[in-house]
Order: sequence, then structure tokens, then C-alpha cells
Amino acid sequence: MTLHLPKRGLMTAAVTLALLFPAALTRPVAAAPVHKKNFVQRHPTLTGIGAGMATHRALKISAARKKARGQKLNWAERHPTLTGIGAGTATRHVIKGHTPR
Repeated sequence: MTLHLPKRGLMTAAVTLALLFPAALTRPVAAAPVHKKNFVQRHPTLTGIGAGMATHRALKISAARKKARGQKLNWAERHPTLTGIGAGTATRHVIKGHTPR
């Protein structure tokens, strides 16, 4: 069975419209909005270093004042460097664990 030329053109146009029609009506699925990271989320290591240095300095000042009053120092005040390293490491760990990629 052979189709005449006008019928073949009409069939081709119908198939083309049938294939394009659903694509024209559907909208692309929108991706989730991208959350812009703040400074702390973009630089967790630098923030951890800053937190460690601030902790170290605060403990040194606290220890000096307690010593001047004759009070006993706690472990953190006796070891401000180790405490500062721990605080910085913990800060970085928390930031890395809670920051979406």
C-alpha cells in the first residue's frame, strides 16, 4: 500500500506535532535555589584558627588575673595553647559538618 504525496505530508506533520506538543507544554523542573555561603562557611579553617587564637588569648588573660588574686587555675588556664588548638579544631569540625556543599 503506497501513500499519495499529500497524505504522506499530512501524516508527517501530524507525527511531528504529536511529538512536539508535550514538550512545548511541559515546564522544566526548577532546581533548588542555591544558598550563598557566608564568610564562616567559605573559610572554615581560617575561622577555626581565629577561634583558637581568641580562646588562647582569653585564657592567658584570665589566668594572669587569677594568678594576681592568688586563685587556683583550672586545666584550661594552665594549658591555654592546647585548649586553643582544641577549640579551633572543634570549631572547624562543626562548620564543615553543618555546611551544605
